[in-house]
Amino acid sequence: MILRQLIVSCVVCTVALAAQPHANYCLDLDGKSSGAVLDYAAGIQSLNGVSRYTFEAWVRPRTQGGGGRGRILDQESSSLTFYLSDEGRVGFRANRDSGWQLSEANSIKFWKWQHVAVTSDGKLLRFFVDGKLTTAIPTSTTLNITRKSVFVGTGLGEDNTTRGFDGWLDDLRVSDVCRWTKNFAPPQRGEYKAPNASTALYLPFDEGPAQTVALDYSTYNSEIKIIEPLRRVKAPK
Repeated sequence: MILRQLIVSCVVCTVALAAQPHANYCLDLDGKSSGAVLDYAAGIQSLNGVSRYTFEAWVRPRTQGGGGRGRILDQESSSLTFYLSDEGRVGFRANRDSGWQLSEANSIKFWKWQHVAVTSDGKLLRFFVDGKLTTAIPTSTTLNITRKSVFVGTGLGEDNTTRGFDGWLDDLRVSDVCRWTKNFAPPQRGEYKAPNASTALYLPFDEGPAQTVALDYSTYNSEIKIIEPLRRVKAPK
């Protein structure tokens, strides 16, 4: 009986550890050809047509990225784009009709970890950096998401040139609710935050450098395929 209890306890502990990564790895992207692709994007696709959502990530950019428009998340042949823009701005596009929406200039600094978030409550599109509201734009548009692949850390511009993210990317999360409407304390980078029913995608990137996939810890359980020369490294300070 005691042996059986020990075996059960070990199994439970192993599963718990596997479900809660704490290794604090992140993606190191070169702004050119590196990136990752999500072919099975049911979580993201479930947001098609919604007007309330949150896109967030921790970023440590070296530069603005490829073409000055480094993609954090981008859908192939679609209008969904979450990115960094020129003049230190955060950019977002929900659909082609809404156009490119931008935060205030100098919102983002190079060589520094920052939590960036874009939220919509159906009335205002809000941009946050490190939990501080930088910009609020009136909006009544919904997300337009197709069944095409979703890219992380890379994407294509309107002229089909690469728009790669140049720097380190961590803890990418997408939710089907508006998580914040005012200033907030951002979640700690590198610490696993359990997903809930509103989580459409959660990528902590903590599987380690030897792995060729990154796991989605939302209930959709997707896998992100690593595109070389992307590296998964211990997160720099």
